[in-house]
Amino acid sequence: MSHQAEPANNAFSVAIDRITSFFHFISIITISVMAVLLVFDVIMRYIFNMPPDWVLDIVQLVQITLAFCAAAPVLRDGGHINMELMRTLVGDRTRMRLEMLSHAICSAGCFWMAVLGWRTFTQSYLISESSYGITLPIYPWKFLVPLSFFILGLQFLAMLLTLWREPQFARNHAQG
Repeated sequence: MSHQAEPANNAFSVAIDRITSFFHFISIITISVMAVLLVFDVIMRYIFNMPPDWVLDIVQLVQITLAFCAAAPVLRDGGHINMELMRTLVGDRTRMRLEMLSHAICSAGCFWMAVLGWRTFTQSYLISESSYGITLPIYPWKFLVPLSFFILGLQFLAMLLTLWREPQFARNHAQG
């Protein structure tokens, strides 16, 4: 029974890793777009004395994209802040259990945030909410909130399944 569940778990983790990698790519693109827009704004403002009134509105939306799309790749790569004190005070087995519990709680929290974010997105979509400055629709960016929390929840879940499936990996990873 364990042998049948293992390939499905591995396929799930591989699929989530591919999705997370795609979000990583989007994050890199958004940083590039933001840099180009800000350089354009500076050139137009200080060299040509013709500041565009739309650049900062677009940059704010791009920042939202970056913040939400980067969450799952940063988690996968171990870039989020961790509380190391508890991990150093307990043994390997307890450390692994605490990490599994943490991943389970965080995954559930992310899925709950996805539900709440979906409500916000649908309300924004129904009223065709738009920005104030250049009247861009806001609901596509509000869609990023539930989507990104859902992907982040899946990333936590994939990490939980990896710990569950490969406890020796968890011990080696905790030491290195």
